[in-house]
Amino acid sequence: MKLKWFAIIITALLLGSILTSGAAYAVPDKEPIDKIVFVHYPKHAADASAKAANQGSTGGGVLAPNYKYSGIHWSNPSAIQYYINPTGSGVDGVTTIAGIRAAFDTWDNADGPLGYVYQSPTDSNGGVLDGTNVVSWADISAQYPNAIAVTTVWYYRYSRSIVEVDTQMNNGIGFNWSYTAPNVSHNLSGPAISDATRYSDPTNSGTTNTYDIRNIMTHEAGHWIMLGDLYNSRDSELTMYGYGATGELKKDTLGYGDELGVERVYSY
Repeated sequence: MKLKWFAIIITALLLGSILTSGAAYAVPDKEPIDKIVFVHYPKHAADASAKAANQGSTGGGVLAPNYKYSGIHWSNPSAIQYYINPTGSGVDGVTTIAGIRAAFDTWDNADGPLGYVYQSPTDSNGGVLDGTNVVSWADISAQYPNAIAVTTVWYYRYSRSIVEVDTQMNNGIGFNWSYTAPNVSHNLSGPAISDATRYSDPTNSGTTNTYDIRNIMTHEAGHWIMLGDLYNSRDSELTMYGYGATGELKKDTLGYGDELGVERVYSY
């Protein structure tokens, strides 16, 4: 048991994320299953000036080449099926689903064989290992105080192959949601290149005091392929930067490091 928990702790350190490691589950005729939970928190006030400070710094801004990847992967990344439960988002179902699908499409359009495949609306809720990949809303504040969203990844312990992923968006007190389509749409096909115009932020702003569905879910969708959170200030313009903010849309697209991360995942 000591060796098991030591291995999980090392995994968390390598990811550089705020993670919660779960107990193993016994599955007949299969490997034991472990889980990792990525917790997405609001941006600290001290980080508010990071954009201006890092955009002009060497290697910073959207051109930061950084990513974190643990080696856990989908056995078939070209057909990752997912369902959406829009209930509880506070936004009409059609708009909610559109925002979530646009978030997955952002990664889907990057170079490589990655394919997120939307199935249908569902009444299922995330956070439970049930064989269905789900995005849903719930009041998760009691378990994860002040968290914007949590993404749970279940994976086979030895082959490190993903079994299921769920994302729960927080609809507790103080967490309101909206969806604003960005004014800028980037073509991310082809290999990542160090060109800021390919990754520039959307030119409009989201709704004040609300979390943008696509902005937050694009970050969470990166966790679905096991890209970890980044907390260095030079990475604050990347989609996998570990903090989110109300009115924020810049994670609607990817940064240079995010695309490099996708390409690294495909090379496992």
